[in-house]
Amino acid sequence: MRLKKDWSCLFDLFCGINDIESHPNWIHLDTDQCGYTRYISKQRIVNGEKASLGQFPWIARLGRQRIHYIYFDCGGTLINPYYVITAAHCGTDHDVVRLGENYITDEPDCDETGCAPLVQDIPIEKNKLFGYNTTNYKNDLMLSRLKFAATLNEFVWPACLPFGPVLEKDYVGSHVQIAGWGYTDSVQLLTSDNLMYINAPVLDTEACNKIFKRPLNPATQYCVGFPKEEKKDSCAGDSGGPMTKSENIDGERRHFLLGLVSYGVRRCGDGPAVYTRIIAFLPELLDEIVVG
Repeated sequence: MRLKKDWSCLFDLFCGINDIESHPNWIHLDTDQCGYTRYISKQRIVNGEKASLGQFPWIARLGRQRIHYIYFDCGGTLINPYYVITAAHCGTDHDVVRLGENYITDEPDCDETGCAPLVQDIPIEKNKLFGYNTTNYKNDLMLSRLKFAATLNEFVWPACLPFGPVLEKDYVGSHVQIAGWGYTDSVQLLTSDNLMYINAPVLDTEACNKIFKRPLNPATQYCVGFPKEEKKDSCAGDSGGPMTKSENIDGERRHFLLGLVSYGVRRCGDGPAVYTRIIAFLPELLDEIVVG
């Protein structure tokens, strides 16, 4: 049985969450191997930590090809060798994805354990939107299909889309990880050459409704972040990047893509931000995922 085209179904115990995994395109997601990283979870990021090499192997950079360079301004998440999920507001004119990068100025990326393979720059074949509303920023999601498959290794590896028990969980009060290369200071417009990340709490949507003019839809959006005093946040340049959660699946830690960076306060770090909730769009995403 296919999952009903009704997002509320995902939160109905009688709906049958296993219907997601019976979608005919589910076979294109390697749920046995997705979500692994070289590093156990530790604890653009404003006041974040530097990510270790290969800590977020699913993270992608989206850019526009110029004559002599690529202009990167958004993040994304690899979910299988052919597909990257990002934010709709990044724009459908993005035409290239970079995978396997950590240190922007280094080639190749190296640390005390050795060096990673060179980055992979792959042209985008097609960008698909899901009813994005430019007025209220709802449905801020885009699926980018690559012209050819990414070469997977321990530095380029897909995150898991939610399945099984992850579909049932209420993550309010839990901490998630957000990673990116965006502004580390939105006033001085400082950026980092190193991939950065933060651990941030998922808040009740009311925390964001008190800040933003447009009320959040809890079925399709998360409110994530800290009070103003903490000064920790995602920022411009992190848009579309991953919000992931490490879960214990059959005794092993796996990382699931729960959300992506959508929008926040004008001055990054002055409050929580809004993230698109991936679970709400699983049926539509699966409809588009084909291989070959």
